[in-house]
Amino acid sequence: MQVDFKVVVTDFDDIPLGGFFQFALDGSFGLCVADDGGRRAALTLPTADQREQKIWLQLGGLTHQPLIHLPHAVLRPKLSSRAHSVTGSGLICAGAQHFIRGYEAQAQYKTFDVKSGLIAAVADRQAVQFSEWSTGQLVDGKFEEVYSFPPRKAS
Repeated sequence: MQVDFKVVVTDFDDIPLGGFFQFALDGSFGLCVADDGGRRAALTLPTADQREQKIWLQLGGLTHQPLIHLPHAVLRPKLSSRAHSVTGSGLICAGAQHFIRGYEAQAQYKTFDVKSGLIAAVADRQAVQFSEWSTGQLVDGKFEEVYSFPPRKAS
């Protein structure tokens, strides 16, 4: 029997920087990044049940649970959701690079390069922000959504 499962069940230390993953325990999602000191961290993405739809930087508590790594995840912005200015959580595009901001505290954030998972500087005046985007996988040439930002409540 073959199992069509395009993910890897692993621990946090084996997810590469810039890797998209799902927490096996609660089903929420994250992106593996590195903080200023090079420590591995996660940008935890909001769930539909959370009141505040912010992306948070999580520095600990990730090593003692299985995670589902999606090594071939694809991120797609919703083009109609572009904003006139760059503020808050969302997908930021500048040139050929893509960034996501994660909050450390209520008004303090860090910006991360989506591909490398490293902290990056972005000139907001040269960037476009998308308030809506989704992540998924290409299956037989078709995009299958796994996560949407902001998350939608299940119907």
